[in-house]
Amino acid sequence: MIDSPYLLSETEVLHYENFPEQAKEFIHNLRTVLTDCPLGYLYRFLAWFSDWDEFIYSDNDVVSLSNWENLFDYLNEYDLIHADEEYRTDGKFNYDKPMKIKEIFGDFSLETAFTAGHFVVRKNNSMIEDIDSAIEWFKMNPDVPKKHDQSLIHIASLIGKWKILNLCKAPNNWLSSWAGDYKNTLQIIQELQNKKTNISHIHYSGGTPKGNLAIQDLLFSISTNKERLRKLWLISTGHLSGYNYLTNKYSRLIFKIKMKHV
Repeated sequence: MIDSPYLLSETEVLHYENFPEQAKEFIHNLRTVLTDCPLGYLYRFLAWFSDWDEFIYSDNDVVSLSNWENLFDYLNEYDLIHADEEYRTDGKFNYDKPMKIKEIFGDFSLETAFTAGHFVVRKNNSMIEDIDSAIEWFKMNPDVPKKHDQSLIHIASLIGKWKILNLCKAPNNWLSSWAGDYKNTLQIIQELQNKKTNISHIHYSGGTPKGNLAIQDLLFSISTNKERLRKLWLISTGHLSGYNYLTNKYSRLIFKIKMKHV
């Protein structure tokens, strides 16, 4: 739950219970195919049932490096705006059989892939229908996609022929938003200076980052020296003792067990 007085004063906080039965049935239907996603991930789809015509869909392991309000300026001609290089992965993170996507949707279908960690949407009346169609497509082709939100939204965009703009592609050429493409935060600054371009955010992808990598220095930006040293001490102790490794394996095991009972 959000407990920041500032955030609560600046935002409208909605909960699952605030939405109509149609939206709840939609989430239940999603749950039948997105078995690799915790239920909390799926609640983000409720944005399509909100009063907002435009919204940002985002993970929580994301650090903003720009004013996201500026991204809405690109929506005039598009249904969805994003800034990532998922299109370079040949579909391996979205599909168990990525070549089947090319066979069904065309040779360039994998190049429209995007990361579900962060994107901007302008709603239209057919989007919910397209996502419903993608759910049925998942049921008919269970061996093709990985069972998470990123692949399902991509299938919906292919079915509905959404107009998508990737700011990382020409002519905008924004920097990659994936933390794994950078050794540290200094490299981000150097890339921005050398290429004279923009970057939207940094996405750590894969759970909440602990701060044990150089690129994760951004996470300590609001900490005092004492707080930062304490965090680093806890991180290093957990790694040296093997505690972090064991807790990670335990969490993955519990998640798999829970998914089998969905």
